[in-house]
Amino acid sequence: MKVFFISFSLVLLLYMVIPGPTKVSDFAHLPDSIKSDLEGDTIQIPNVSAYFSNNFRDYSTNFYRKEYKSNTWLPILPLRLNHPPEFAFTAIKKHTDSTYLEEFVYPLRDSLYVNGLEPFYENGDPRYPGATQFDAGGKSLYTKVTLRYYPSALWVKLLVWVGIMSSIYLLWHTGKRVLYEDRS
Repeated sequence: MKVFFISFSLVLLLYMVIPGPTKVSDFAHLPDSIKSDLEGDTIQIPNVSAYFSNNFRDYSTNFYRKEYKSNTWLPILPLRLNHPPEFAFTAIKKHTDSTYLEEFVYPLRDSLYVNGLEPFYENGDPRYPGATQFDAGGKSLYTKVTLRYYPSALWVKLLVWVGIMSSIYLLWHTGKRVLYEDRS
């Protein structure tokens, strides 16, 4: 059992400390897009970046899921969590309009939020009355994708690892003691 515990703790530690992206600029720009220079999309809020394009949800979210995996040396894709668009006010920044919000996360590590604003459907029909296209770089574009990356500091990961290992150790010994005391 000791060998299993030590092996598990080392594998978990390795998983948690393998290097990954440290800032949103470590992620590639969305293909065929124009980087937003609007206030709040550049340097005002740390680890936020936005792009105007004609890439809709499926393309954008799959692109950033694969991009996140390629920036992390892990052999698995990150978990994909779908959040209500209203959560963008909290996860991305205040006053963020949204039609979808997805989070890509490696548990006990970091998170990448991909927020999309799509005033039009892919066939060009407006989603709501008064929908307008985005004018950027002399082009009219259909979508805006905003990223927010939440990295974890190494010391936080180590502290969490110590907490998990301590909890497992204490639960194991408490369970063993309770089990053997019941037999007496």
